[in-house]
Amino acid sequence: MLLTGSISDFIKEKKEPSSLKEFRSKAEKILSEITFPNSSLESWRKISLSNFKISEYTNVCPDSAVSFSDSPGAKISKLEELPAEKLSEVLKKAEASLSFYSKEWFPSFVFSNFTHAYYIQLSSSDGVPEIKINCEQGNIILPLLIIEAPSNAKVSFLERWISPSQKDLVLMSGVTVLITPSNGDFQYSSVENLGDSTFHFRATHSVQGNDSKFHASIASWGGYKGKSFYDSVVAGKGCWTRYAGLSPLKAREFQDTEVRILHSESHAQSSILYRTVVREKAHHVFTGNLHIPSHCKDVGAVQINNNLLLDRTARAESIPKLEVFAESVKCEHGATVGEIDEEQLFYLASRGINESEARKMIVEGFLAEVVREFPSESIREELGSMIESRMLGE
Repeated sequence: MLLTGSISDFIKEKKEPSSLKEFRSKAEKILSEITFPNSSLESWRKISLSNFKISEYTNVCPDSAVSFSDSPGAKISKLEELPAEKLSEVLKKAEASLSFYSKEWFPSFVFSNFTHAYYIQLSSSDGVPEIKINCEQGNIILPLLIIEAPSNAKVSFLERWISPSQKDLVLMSGVTVLITPSNGDFQYSSVENLGDSTFHFRATHSVQGNDSKFHASIASWGGYKGKSFYDSVVAGKGCWTRYAGLSPLKAREFQDTEVRILHSESHAQSSILYRTVVREKAHHVFTGNLHIPSHCKDVGAVQINNNLLLDRTARAESIPKLEVFAESVKCEHGATVGEIDEEQLFYLASRGINESEARKMIVEGFLAEVVREFPSESIREELGSMIESRMLGE
């Protein structure tokens, strides 16, 4: 699958330092050897891309499509504007992610053809710095973000993706590299609010050092078709890793979410809690991957996926995958798919609560545990309003 001419021209017009061009070239070489996703590939067997043609996405979103909140807790730089020595250091860290996704087409496509690229250095716990990626002007955006937390400090960051509903399809595909050094404490949040004409493909790659904490809270809704990888390489001893996510889908929305936690050191803990509510003809697929090699000891891992169907035509699939080769570990997994319990509705009706209000209480209660894990009250209130309007509105 060839690169569209307009994106190629867009990249050529950018005045980038030689090291950044070399990085693109490495990624392009990797991309040339990768098969485009199809149903024969395990991670892509649930999503059909028969109507996806990269040649249709030629209008690159402008620089203004990426904006930041004003926060003293984050220093934000375009990659091409970093000093040569710093850029070399940052790209070396990004190369680990490039190698990690060396068999995945969409992340490699972003690494070779990113349209917007930023290095974000977090420094303090003052508020929640935020980046907003908005695909309103143009039909393609390919952001590359490299976000680094400090040692010996607790920090938060919010990544927000937005697109409108419109007649023509748009493509949003990005890679986010998250670095938590030894003794760091990083709470990362992602909120996607996408229009029904958006193809969305994302890869989020987290790497942790010794005795670090990484917490990801994820909320994703809307879109036409999408596949998201959330990957954690737990590379240090004594690490704590947590993913909490929710997806309230409706209409004909399709979303495929895959969380992969790869332990490589002993004395670590990880957990996943992902909940979806699906109505009308929407379809969600969740895959949880856990890998613990034989040399790891004293590792605990929990993986839970719960799905609530509001209509008989809605679909939710749960695919747990555990590759545990070590002996001194404790692992748990569980998955549920079901409708609203009629006994719950009856109980609430017996307390004078009408069916509409009862359904609202059940849906909100089902997702509340995940909502509480987001770092600010304003985000939690936003999610509460969204859940009510999407899941209980007309």
